[in-house]
Amino acid sequence: MKIPHLDPDYARHRMRQWPRAFRISLMFLALIWGLFLLAQILPLTQFGNKPRTVEGLLGLVTMPFIHSGWPHLIDNSLPMFLAMVALLGNYPKTATKTVLLSIVLTGALVWIFGRPVNHIGSSGLFYALLSYLFVSGFLKKDLQSIGISIAIAFMYGYMIWGIFPGKAGISWESHMFGFLVGIFLAYNSKDIDKPVLKDWRLDEGLDDYYGDS
Repeated sequence: MKIPHLDPDYARHRMRQWPRAFRISLMFLALIWGLFLLAQILPLTQFGNKPRTVEGLLGLVTMPFIHSGWPHLIDNSLPMFLAMVALLGNYPKTATKTVLLSIVLTGALVWIFGRPVNHIGSSGLFYALLSYLFVSGFLKKDLQSIGISIAIAFMYGYMIWGIFPGKAGISWESHMFGFLVGIFLAYNSKDIDKPVLKDWRLDEGLDDYYGDS
């Protein structure tokens, strides 16, 4: 019985990516927190994604960096950080492109189809990265990516309901479109950053152990 697992050399190479992934993700989170603190003295929340308005076009890229208050910021910070670390640690070749496209494509879809309100917050990007990790794990046979995404989803399982209309003041559109964008990007990068796998057999060496019968 063959069980795919990471090639030991590749596994060691991947492990060396994680300190860098942690640092970059921490810097990204610091940027979000810094802008939030700046928003306490400057009216930055007005630069969110306002669908089908010229002034709202800037929000295509600024939406993930703006939060309405401390609860909003704190709720988004840890899941966003974990998803970013997992992305950079597992798929360094596609990480930057994935983040940028997730921001722009999610923002564009919200701008085109979203309700005429001011959409802000990084949760849309979080949904994109989480779905990207999960789907990439299956497409690339990457058990580590699948496991990490399931662990994050388990910790924040309540967030899955965010892709449906419901609670007032929540941009379910950014959640839903982020989720779909992540799937789209995972499919389009399924042949890039593929882990190097080796087959391990459960019955390997048993013939030598038992000898001929």
